[in-house]
Amino acid sequence: MRSIDIRRIAVVGALAALALAAPSPSGAATPKAKKVSQLRAGAGQADITPPQTGYYLGGWTRADRLALGQSTRLYANTLVLQRGTRKIALVAIELFAVPAGLQEDVARAVADLGYDRTGILMAASHTHSGPGGYANNPTYNTAAPSPATIGNPSSFIEFIDPKPADPTLYTFLVKQIAASIRRADGDRGLAAAGWASVELRGLTENRSIEAHLANHGLDVETGRGTAAMDPLGADDTIDPAVDVLRVDKFVKRKGKTVRVPIGAYSNFADHGTVVKADSQVYSGDHHAAAWRVFVDKVRRASPAIPKNQTVVNVYPNGAEGDQTAGLKHTGFDGAAVVGSAEAAKMFEAWKLAGKRLSRTPALDVRWTRSCFCGRSTATGPVDSKGIEGAGFLTGSEEGRGPLFDLTGISLEGRKNLTSDPVQGNKVQIPVGAPPAAVPLSVTRIGDGVLVQVPGEPTKEVGVRVRRAVRGPLAPKGIKHVVIAGLAGDFIQYITTPEEYGQQSYEGASTLFGRNQATFLQERYAELAGQLASGAPAEPPYPLDVAYGVKPDGPDYPAGAAAGSLTGQPPATVARGKDVKITWSGAPLGRDRPVDKAFVSAQRLVGKRWRTVDSDLGLHMLWHVDAKGAYDLTWTVPASAPAGTYRLLVSAQRYGLTTRTFTVG
Repeated sequence: MRSIDIRRIAVVGALAALALAAPSPSGAATPKAKKVSQLRAGAGQADITPPQTGYYLGGWTRADRLALGQSTRLYANTLVLQRGTRKIALVAIELFAVPAGLQEDVARAVADLGYDRTGILMAASHTHSGPGGYANNPTYNTAAPSPATIGNPSSFIEFIDPKPADPTLYTFLVKQIAASIRRADGDRGLAAAGWASVELRGLTENRSIEAHLANHGLDVETGRGTAAMDPLGADDTIDPAVDVLRVDKFVKRKGKTVRVPIGAYSNFADHGTVVKADSQVYSGDHHAAAWRVFVDKVRRASPAIPKNQTVVNVYPNGAEGDQTAGLKHTGFDGAAVVGSAEAAKMFEAWKLAGKRLSRTPALDVRWTRSCFCGRSTATGPVDSKGIEGAGFLTGSEEGRGPLFDLTGISLEGRKNLTSDPVQGNKVQIPVGAPPAAVPLSVTRIGDGVLVQVPGEPTKEVGVRVRRAVRGPLAPKGIKHVVIAGLAGDFIQYITTPEEYGQQSYEGASTLFGRNQATFLQERYAELAGQLASGAPAEPPYPLDVAYGVKPDGPDYPAGAAAGSLTGQPPATVARGKDVKITWSGAPLGRDRPVDKAFVSAQRLVGKRWRTVDSDLGLHMLWHVDAKGAYDLTWTVPASAPAGTYRLLVSAQRYGLTTRTFTVG
């Protein structure tokens, strides 16, 4: 019996083996478990401060407001995310706008890494204290003539017929922004990411309150409105959302895998106009303080972060068209106060996001380029060309333009007695030729979506765009819809049809008529629906966004071969007070190195000098003139230890060391 049982078992086993080896009834092999690709991420940063002064300040766009030095460096901060072959780069640049041509040139510069224009979400912080004159479309290279330049006829000629992009500046920006993406790509490792949101109130206010009130059917004369008039309360006039995407990376330490933060993408709506035009230096404004303070908080909270690991806060801007902290706060000190408040809330959201991290967040993009082309919308047609209104000419409340300086009269609220079918009651000013088509995208990262808006949407436009996008995507688990303003290109302001009718500064600067926002909302809803269904986006409208500009300009001239100190620091200085030095070198600041400290503060610890601060931070301000005479002020931090200090000037081609001084 025993031998029969063994044979029976052998036969059954053979039949079972044949059954397992046989193809399935459908003819397909037995399915294997699908390998799920995990998130990979990296952080990168590059200095985009031009190593030359003398450019007019982009954003203020006045011929008499030139960069004559530096308060803070300007940076491109980048996070890259990858799952499988899908790569996304989130880039914040400390400039007033992103020209579409520049973005596409950056994409071409990193195409060998697997990025293209659809996967690079590049947005500007909208600081008004960066360089101007780098736009592909010359319309945005204008600087308004002023009383100070009235004796220079070329300032009037260039206002009417603006110059093309400065080839050296343009090429420098393309190379450095691309470098930030390359550095982030080289930093990639297994990672996890997650969103969280908090609110920040009491910092910003609505600078065009009468236009906002029109959304509630209220017709209030310019200059007579208050936030208290909003039927939903004063909080309805601002956008308090602070949205943060936290990204952590997994690294090996002492044979163990540990999770370390590499930064965040942060979003808050707040104009870059705290540092005013009369500062006349390069400055990242409150954004510069916010991302530096945030990074410091993250490093302090996470001692496992290696010293050589780049940590970034990619902080561009949101629906900031009418949102500002620049009425209550001003100057470098004001920027520090505003940025610190923003950083505190971003850090709060970052901590919350730490409980919601996913190693397999969905990554997907729908991108297209849409032409206004006189198309119809639910509220009426848009124009086929962009036209300015009178209110544009005298600027906004944070800093009026030269025409206001001459007349003392604001043109905000000026309306035509007759109504144009498309441009409404706008007093039309035929200035420039804005792009007729703009890039638009929705980018999914986990349970959040970033909406690329090529301009400055108001708070209420942000509300309506979020609603338009959330509808198709809510069933897909989307919880966060975030407005990435000033991204991909620049068509100035975007106001609701109701706000447009008031012809405030924002309405007068809404180029394609009263229905421009409706047109964009409808396009975003289409993109969101395509993302939700898996359908492709509409083919992009063909447009030459380069305008003949190429990233092939010459390098900046080399700095001086030698320099000399002309003014030494005092023998002693108290904490919180200023140390000043002067020296001579190359004209127009050409001595400053890129991606390295120009001036450093060092403290003697034992027998070694240790760097405790530099012009890469927030506490140094320097100026230079056309002959190469420099002056620098270092405000000693209140937390600086007592001791012996010195300052080092580390130029491209020379070095200088001051005498020692005591901080006590």
